[in-house]
Amino acid sequence: MKVTIIGAGAIGGTIGARMHRAGHDVLLCDADAAHVAAINDDGLHIEGPVEEFTAHVPAVTPDDLPDTIEHAIVAVKSLHTASAAALLEGRLASDGFVLTVQNGLTADTLQAAVGADRVVSSFVNFGADYLGPGRILQGNVATFRIGEIGGGPITPRVGLLVDSLPYALPTENVLGYLWGKEAYGAMLWAGAVSDLTIADSLSLPPYRALMTAVAQEAIDQAPVPVESFDGFVPDDLDGSLDRLAAFNRKSAKARSGIYRDLMVRKRKTEVDEVHKDIQGPVFDRIVAMIHDIEEGRRTCEVANLEELAEFAASR
Repeated sequence: MKVTIIGAGAIGGTIGARMHRAGHDVLLCDADAAHVAAINDDGLHIEGPVEEFTAHVPAVTPDDLPDTIEHAIVAVKSLHTASAAALLEGRLASDGFVLTVQNGLTADTLQAAVGADRVVSSFVNFGADYLGPGRILQGNVATFRIGEIGGGPITPRVGLLVDSLPYALPTENVLGYLWGKEAYGAMLWAGAVSDLTIADSLSLPPYRALMTAVAQEAIDQAPVPVESFDGFVPDDLDGSLDRLAAFNRKSAKARSGIYRDLMVRKRKTEVDEVHKDIQGPVFDRIVAMIHDIEEGRRTCEVANLEELAEFAASR
């Protein structure tokens, strides 16, 4: 498969390195010039307990993208989807298509740029972190599902992607997985306002009611049946907390990408994009708290989580 990956960070970098090593024709594209330079000079290093290897895969910044892109995988943060879509508009080959491996419901922005029938969606739950220029940590192996946005039978292009991408399996209900990720993600947003690990924020007794409440807010808004994955079961949220905690304790990625954005990389999170998908009193309160942390009025600490727990209990 010949593919250009837009966004060579945690997820895009992991996928790109593994596809390149498997023999696919991969070009990485990233806005971070230092990351691109490091990849071209020394290769992309995949580190962590899953496997350690270096992929000597070519990389460019957006200014150096080729005029024609056969197929694309979009792996940027959801708040950068419009920028990625603009890079693809007018470049995608006539028989090409785009796969989004992003969090959230981003397909409509890509469809507006390249055509409604040229976008495939996916659900990615393996954990990875950008460590620095040319370095990605893959923390675990987890569910990866690919399917047509409208659901239905597995198409040839979904089959091609499944055969080409690591860990991927096909699904006839990719939106159901994405809404499951929205619910699980809502719990991660809550936990990220503290300095606890993912496992502790999910499993400690004082926060369990908060976690199930915010996950239920997301599930209640899902327009399709919500799928289960990696210990998350939509009709057993309380049991899901223990299963998800156990799942996360096995990963080398102890804290969420949200926490890393807030406290390590000191950059804006995807919270406003997620807030377009999920509304509700508990999640609204979490969004406001995330804004406070982004803008320096708070820091990530357990007191924030305690405040959220009290708010959820009062409702």
